[in-house]
Amino acid sequence: MEQDGERGLTHFLEHMVFKGTKRRTARRIAEELDAVGGHLDAATSREHTCFYARVLAQHLPMACDVITDILLNSLMRDGDIDKERGVVLEEIRSVEDDPDDLVVENLLSALYGGHTLARPVLGDAGIIRTVSRETLMGFRERNYIAPRVTIAAAGQVRHEDLIKLVEPLLTALPAAGRLPEFVEPVPLVNHRFTPKDIEQAHLAMGIPALRFDHPDRFVLLVLNNLLGGSVSSRLFQEVREKRGLVYGIYSSAEAFRDSGILVVQTSCEPARFQETAGVVGDVIRDVAAGRFEDSEVERGREQMKGGMFLALEGTVSRMTRLAASSMYLGRVLPLEEVMKRIDEVTPAAVRELASRLINMDRFSSSVVGPGQAEQYRIPWMSGEAVPA
Repeated sequence: MEQDGERGLTHFLEHMVFKGTKRRTARRIAEELDAVGGHLDAATSREHTCFYARVLAQHLPMACDVITDILLNSLMRDGDIDKERGVVLEEIRSVEDDPDDLVVENLLSALYGGHTLARPVLGDAGIIRTVSRETLMGFRERNYIAPRVTIAAAGQVRHEDLIKLVEPLLTALPAAGRLPEFVEPVPLVNHRFTPKDIEQAHLAMGIPALRFDHPDRFVLLVLNNLLGGSVSSRLFQEVREKRGLVYGIYSSAEAFRDSGILVVQTSCEPARFQETAGVVGDVIRDVAAGRFEDSEVERGREQMKGGMFLALEGTVSRMTRLAASSMYLGRVLPLEEVMKRIDEVTPAAVRELASRLINMDRFSSSVVGPGQAEQYRIPWMSGEAVPA
């Protein structure tokens, strides 16, 4: 976890490892996998960074060598840091310009307050403007250590062969450093408003949900599908199809190591905000009270299974599932076990979880749109919106 003065260093470091190593220039890093039709990329989320490559099986040794080289041997020269500083600051500005992203960032801030989960992944612009090579090198040395690394691969590869490839390459990883200190957040109820001269009002609302390893996680995923996880969901059918209030609306259940959040997100014409928010509240209230058909639960289960199998047709999705399961559960759940746990979700279990989890007084909200905060007050939520 980043400390207060390190906000955004994880993401900045993800950028910097591609700027050259002792053995490869930045151009060679970009060209080496391109030359064989492969793909090299990285992504940083709120709890981890993933460096990954996708290549034909015969090029796996080269891909492993490139990834380990950029992780262990990136030079982080001052000139490259200065150039990439501008790139990251532009990325931060792009979130400010994108109301879909901004409304969710503000929701997490409202719900989690000063906890690390509330901090933007891209970081604090003030810290990024002043970060030095010494700071980045120290951050890497403390955090990029062997106990914190998870390796996952999917496709035409054998476990034993992968171990033989990566083991000698990773011997240079420090064995000790900073181990993550996970602190369970204390959920808050807050409402944020950000004025922005745009055509629509963007709304995100959320309540605390379940951590990744919670025994009811699959019940929650079925509940989410029923609520707003598909075009046949309650929210989509009621708010868009029956009333035409919005173009799109959905819900999502995001799980972290020590917490989770159930989010509803949409956008609409400002003049129709109160009506839209009222209908959304009615749908959520009905679901919380268990007023849905058993067939909706069955459909949600089948949607989950079908979507999961279709996603697993891609090796990157398989790789990601393996890594997440290893990091959060300490083991890889066999697909047979996953399917069994989904099939075991009953309408009674979904109703019980909905009743226990969805409390209308526990919702935090975030709105980005034109005008004043007063016009975006949600009648069924307590409290006033304050500037984000």
